[in-house]
Amino acid sequence: MNDLSNSIYAYYVTHFSELSESKQLHFASRLALWSNDAFGLDELAYIRSAVSFQNDPDAALRAVYDEAQQTIHHGSKNAAALRAPYFEKYPQLRAVAMVLFRLTFLKTIYQLDGKNTLFELFPKPQLDELMQQLLADHKAVSVLSTHAINVLYLYSRVVLEDEDYFDPALFLAIGAQQYTLNDPIHLQLYIYLYTHCIIGESNFYSRQLPASYLPIYRQMMDELESCIEARFGEINLDNKFEFLVCCKLVGKVSALEVRIFAEAEQSVSDDGTYVVDRHNSNPQTANSTLDLSEHRNVLYIMATREPSGLAS
Repeated sequence: MNDLSNSIYAYYVTHFSELSESKQLHFASRLALWSNDAFGLDELAYIRSAVSFQNDPDAALRAVYDEAQQTIHHGSKNAAALRAPYFEKYPQLRAVAMVLFRLTFLKTIYQLDGKNTLFELFPKPQLDELMQQLLADHKAVSVLSTHAINVLYLYSRVVLEDEDYFDPALFLAIGAQQYTLNDPIHLQLYIYLYTHCIIGESNFYSRQLPASYLPIYRQMMDELESCIEARFGEINLDNKFEFLVCCKLVGKVSALEVRIFAEAEQSVSDDGTYVVDRHNSNPQTANSTLDLSEHRNVLYIMATREPSGLAS
């Protein structure tokens, strides 16, 4: 890690109790999976009983399902108005995503299997129908971006363990065809589409990418590198750090790494040792507290570490 990354890591560890439960879970799990981080592993062991409902994946998934059913708003922080019609078109998407994320967490972190409960909550034919509808709806995939990509990968790769359920070349084509990159919202959705294909293929940082798809994922990163270089000042640090993390997953050394890290050095918050957006035209101004900056900063830490924890 570089000096700033080390300092940010130490600051988050010191102030860990000030983070919300969801941010604690995200920080600890990402670093534990990425690099076998000792602090992350210890925290995950500490919260295991609460998160897993005493090692009962059925109870844990049903609790998440119940929470999703009680959530009226199905929107999104990013591109909320643009995405709203597609959340209405696919009303179960949010609940399916929430359950799939918890199932994946229980499986990759604690080796607990919740597949039977998933299919009780959402019968397999119903899930397959949703996935096939999404795969055929290229506009929805482009607009929903992470919200579509995440469920497609979590369902196919984690639940079904089927790497042939779809070909990621489809998403490479969607990215090339569906966006107008001089629109800042489209630009952000485009970057997240490609990065989350790679993150999804890694089962959210728990395995190496399959060799058969590496050429496609490397092409995605090459396309993003050209895009970010051309529009550097228009892209926030969250996008840039996630790009660097995905470069590590595909085995690419980006020429933009030095430039991105230089921006990070000039973007330390006045309120603590963590980075916020200061030098781009698409800042995440609503995410500038220690807690709400966690996603950006854990990606920065990951971008400065090698992914030594990924299973082959």
